[in-house]
Amino acid sequence: MKLDHAAIRDYHREMHGKFRRTETGSTVEYLGKQFVVHKNVFWPGDDSWALVNSYVIHPGEDVLDVGTGAGHIAVFSAYKGAGRVVALDINPHAVENAKDNAERHGYRDTIEVMESDMFSALHEDRKFDVITMNPPFLEHVLDDIVSNSTWDEDLHVHKEFFERSRDYLKPSGRSYIAHANFGPIKEMKQMARAADYTIREIGRYKKPNTAVIFYAFELQPR
Repeated sequence: MKLDHAAIRDYHREMHGKFRRTETGSTVEYLGKQFVVHKNVFWPGDDSWALVNSYVIHPGEDVLDVGTGAGHIAVFSAYKGAGRVVALDINPHAVENAKDNAERHGYRDTIEVMESDMFSALHEDRKFDVITMNPPFLEHVLDDIVSNSTWDEDLHVHKEFFERSRDYLKPSGRSYIAHANFGPIKEMKQMARAADYTIREIGRYKKPNTAVIFYAFELQPR
């Protein structure tokens, strides 16, 4: 079975429409836990299963989640034992959604959510043990802030992550990033190596009855 990139773009457009029509307060199940979803926010889904099932948080570590969406990865970092989680998103609807899920899961005092274009809201001296990101996988022109959840115009998200993420990592820190086989994985790996990261696959999930594969990668500074 071959990837149909046009069909994937069309599917994303359908998803964007659903996100825009979502009734705030709806819930979805994600890896055995319930998450609330707000209008105009990317839902927790199988695109990040490989990441959440594979990444490691040691007790008490400080974690940064970039592009948090509904906040599900930030919440799972707290469940995995993070001492403090900072969750960032450029979408103000996502910021409120992530705050809602943090409170619903009992992590209001553990998870701090901020509106931010990538790292822009962070103080330059802030450092983390772990950075996580489930980026938009497909390079495509954006329609609005909702399409930013699956499309990455001119690879802005990827470029900004690899240009700046190491500035916010502790010397012994590591990053985890999700990706998909219909996305710019080759370019992502090139950016990682240019930023002096080592990169290794730590998990994958194949979507049933499709050619789509979602991956999880660990990035370690050299």
